[in-house]
Amino acid sequence: MRQLKMGTSWVRGVVGDALTPELVVNFACAMGTWCESGPVVVGRDTRRSSVMLRSAALSGLVSAGCEVIDAGVAPTPLVSFAVRELGAAGGIVVTGSHNDARWNALKFLGPDGALLNAVKSEELLDIYHASAYERATWDRLRRVTGAPDVVDRYLEHLLACLDVEAIRARGFRVAVDYCNGASSATAGPFFHALGCAVVGLNVDPSGEFAHPPAPSATNMRQLATLIRFVDVDFGVAMNVDGDRVGFVTSAGEPLSEEHTLPLAALGRLERRPGTVVTNLSTSRMVDAVARRHGQTVLRAAVGEGYVMDRGLAENAVLAGEGSGGVGMLPATMTFDGLLTVGLVMELMAREEKPLAELAARLPAYTMRKGELACAPDVVYRALEGYRKRFAGEPVDCSDGVRVEWQDAWLHARASNTEPLLRIIVEADRPERAAELFDDAMRYARRMAGGYGGD
Repeated sequence: MRQLKMGTSWVRGVVGDALTPELVVNFACAMGTWCESGPVVVGRDTRRSSVMLRSAALSGLVSAGCEVIDAGVAPTPLVSFAVRELGAAGGIVVTGSHNDARWNALKFLGPDGALLNAVKSEELLDIYHASAYERATWDRLRRVTGAPDVVDRYLEHLLACLDVEAIRARGFRVAVDYCNGASSATAGPFFHALGCAVVGLNVDPSGEFAHPPAPSATNMRQLATLIRFVDVDFGVAMNVDGDRVGFVTSAGEPLSEEHTLPLAALGRLERRPGTVVTNLSTSRMVDAVARRHGQTVLRAAVGEGYVMDRGLAENAVLAGEGSGGVGMLPATMTFDGLLTVGLVMELMAREEKPLAELAARLPAYTMRKGELACAPDVVYRALEGYRKRFAGEPVDCSDGVRVEWQDAWLHARASNTEPLLRIIVEADRPERAAELFDDAMRYARRMAGGYGGD
């Protein structure tokens, strides 16, 4: 199966299979046309294929008459900031994000620096499918330029969102795993400006990943091992495009990526109460934090674009997912890993508590996550089976099938990025979580094997 996925605000695929330079040129032509030949900011992550695909994106944009502002190796939140700061018509980020090195993608940003929402993405896809591209004549071709001071302006923006003096007063020592990604150039100055001493891991932005990029507890084992031998206050793992982070305590205990959003909420809601938006697959830990502050949690479909779009519509103060991605609204239009770390450091400084003690304030739920590789038609057959199976329960079918009980919830959905059926269960007790998860996975395997549900 050729692995190409098109979703809201992005197109993703395996490089050299479905994702080719020709495809990228055409999508860039479509984006340049959608931007009405206005200026477009382009950034990329560090993986091998990103150099090639960036060149293809530049060619397509120039051919559509766009002035291209090349940010070079840049994390997604930096490109988003540059779009807003420079008054660009849009942006393209060449990044495979949390996927392994075989994959890459284009993320499309609108003039507000946010990922394109469903309506704008449909407009872009209509242009792409119709090949209705703007074709600039030779005398209308624009130059590719740079923005040499945009990194400094971005860092100033981040610092303006935080209680810098409180963080500096603590003099944090932080172990940072950059995953050889795009944050290497921005994270160092950020931590330095906050008075932190940094122990770096996988710093070289070579794109040769020392471990899978997603900041999950499993992928933070190398960082956790390092922390057991050095004296630091905590550790942080950066995603390769700077949008997601995971944390490790000073004792070398990796926290699940599900802890990132509720930890950020602990700090954010204390200073600025308001609505929090997350997705249907994220732990109820954030609900507990919001209730503690008298606030509400709203849920959207899985995906940064959906979550941030609803957050903006609802005037939320925080939006994020259980993947480790968090956006502090209205300061940022995308998930921003550095700002998330800043929120957590600000909380630690204000409370004068270590990370482990703050994490212990969160309720202890049991979550089980699983996936089943199968063709899209099988995925949707299984989801229809789940819908019928739980017809008598309170079911949310806005993104797959989500069923909620007083002590647990289950969410089955098609992956946005790979040909997978994803199943997530969370419950108050481990036994309840195991029962629901095993039953859901058994049912999915029977559907995938063509045996029917029960």
